[in-house]
Amino acid sequence: MSEANTKQLFAGIIEAANHEAQAALAKAQEDVEQIKASYAQRIEELNHKEEAIGIKQINQIKRSEEMTMRNLERRYRVSLTQRLRKMVIEETAKEMAALVGTQEYRSVLVEWIAEGAVGLDREEAQVNCSFREEIDDEMLREAEALVKKALGKVVKLKFGGAVLTGQGVEVVSMDGKVAYNNQVATRLIRFERKLKELMEGEPCREE
Repeated sequence: MSEANTKQLFAGIIEAANHEAQAALAKAQEDVEQIKASYAQRIEELNHKEEAIGIKQINQIKRSEEMTMRNLERRYRVSLTQRLRKMVIEETAKEMAALVGTQEYRSVLVEWIAEGAVGLDREEAQVNCSFREEIDDEMLREAEALVKKALGKVVKLKFGGAVLTGQGVEVVSMDGKVAYNNQVATRLIRFERKLKELMEGEPCREE
């Protein structure tokens, strides 16, 4: 899948997942506002007691309260970001699983096979997939053509078998010693930075 298509896919999933994240954010914001109100009341009470406890002690208490507020907001932000990231990964895996058997997914597999062949950099290789997918000779020839078009190199691809436990493909050297893994789970890890870029600011975009 091209970077543009991948970004579009993740962005769409984020948009759907963001509704739940916004609900969590609203609840978190309510809690923060309650703490702020309590803090404001506490400061007001302290201001009335300046003569009794002294300005220095009041300032110390204020700094402590402010630090508590900052830590609380930081914890909510980290928790929400982690939750959204987990949702995105899970929803991406579900959506990719739902594509199996479609023409769109067939094209994705051809691209992944070609990408794996380029990354493996062997004149000949075998392609493995999971039991849920089907790889035929036509797809292998299309992948070979993509490699030749991109690099001008001729590669020979053979089907190895449906031996993978997870969705996606793997391009392996004929001796089995080197492999380029293009399974969905591996690609999600590979796009870790892209996921972070796509999610950055999402929960707070509407704040």
